[in-house]
Amino acid sequence: MNRLELYEIVESFKNVSHIILLKFELHPFNTKETILRNFIAKASSLLNSISILIKEDQIGEATALYRLLIERYFYIEYLEKSGLYQEFKDWSFIKTFEIRNKMRSQTTFNSKDVKEELTDDDFQINLYQELKSKKINWIEPKIEDFSKQIDLKLLYSLGYDLGSSYVHPRADEGLWDALRIVKNEKKSELVAVNLLNNSVLLSNAVLALATYNSTVFFGTYLQAYCDTVFKILNKTHPYCSLKSIELKISSELFEKN
Repeated sequence: MNRLELYEIVESFKNVSHIILLKFELHPFNTKETILRNFIAKASSLLNSISILIKEDQIGEATALYRLLIERYFYIEYLEKSGLYQEFKDWSFIKTFEIRNKMRSQTTFNSKDVKEELTDDDFQINLYQELKSKKINWIEPKIEDFSKQIDLKLLYSLGYDLGSSYVHPRADEGLWDALRIVKNEKKSELVAVNLLNNSVLLSNAVLALATYNSTVFFGTYLQAYCDTVFKILNKTHPYCSLKSIELKISSELFEKN
C-alpha cells in the first residue's frame, strides 16, 4: 500500500469512530462502557495525530505516539481479562485529583482565572476523600509480562519497546530532525508507510476489541468494516473505498432508534 491509500483509510476510520461514539451517547453509561468509549476516542485521536506527523516527516514523534497507541490496546486487553474497570476508574480519579491539587498548591503562579479552572466542586472533593479512605485494588499491568501472557511479545518488542526509544532521551535523537530541518532530508518511504500501516492496524484493533466487549449493539456492518480494514492492511484483500460500509454502519445503527 502507499501513503495516499493509508491516509484515505485514516479518514475513513475517523468517520467510523465518530459514528460509534455517537452511538455510545444514546445509551446509559456505566463505568465499563465509559472507559471503552474513551479508548476508542483516544485511538482515533492518536491515529489522526500520527498521520499528521508522518505528513510532516516527523517520524520520531509519530513513533512515540504509536507507542501510546500500543499501550492503550494492551490496557483494553488487560481490563477485559482482569475485570478491573471500576478500580482503574477510581485510581485514575485519585491521580487526576492529586495532580490538580499539586497545581492548586502553587499559589504564586495561580491567577484568578487559573484558580477558577482548578477549583473542584463538593462532589469531587467528597469522592476523593471517600476513595482515599479505602483500598483501591488496581494493579497496574506490567506491559512486557502481560504481552507474553497474551502471546503478543513481538508487538511489545518491535512496537512498544522500540517506541520507548523515541519517548526517552537519546544522545543522537535529534540527528534526523536536524537533517530534516536544515537539509530537507527525509526518512525512507518504507519507514513512513510501515509506521502508518501499523498505526491504522492498532487503531482498528482497539475499535474492534472495545466494541466487541461492549454491551451496546453496533450492528452487523461494523465487524465487516474492521475485518475489511485488517485484510487490506495484511494484503489479503485488494485496496478499496470503505465509504459504502461506512454508510451501511451509520444507516443500520441510527435507523434502529
